[in-house]
Amino acid sequence: MLASPRLSSITFLGFQVNAAIDAGHADKFSFDDIYKGLERGTLLQDLSNKAPGEFDLELLNATGETTKLLAVLNDAAEALRGRERRKTGVENSGLALLQAMVLEAIQQRNWILPQPGLFERWQAGGSPVSVH
Repeated sequence: MLASPRLSSITFLGFQVNAAIDAGHADKFSFDDIYKGLERGTLLQDLSNKAPGEFDLELLNATGETTKLLAVLNDAAEALRGRERRKTGVENSGLALLQAMVLEAIQQRNWILPQPGLFERWQAGGSPVSVH
């Protein structure tokens, strides 16, 4: 079993999706775009390619969270597939569907919190980066 992503990685993607929707990109992505990107494992790159400049996902790549994040989004997608309208009220925008998947992933609790003391180390002037 693949390790779970940090909660902050999931919410980071949610904020990026929200900003792209707000910037008027909601109709650029279909449900099929989102599902196929997840199946291929290319969703994050697909987002960047289809809406250049809207998604800054380098932090996910730099922290090694991409594969773990895609795995939990796939789990969330399976919980919603074919029932999107009934479960989430979403029926048109692929980005709105992705945002619903982010919420479903959070609700499924398939994530981890940062290591205990991480915030306190950062406040004290130490490095917030830790190696597992």
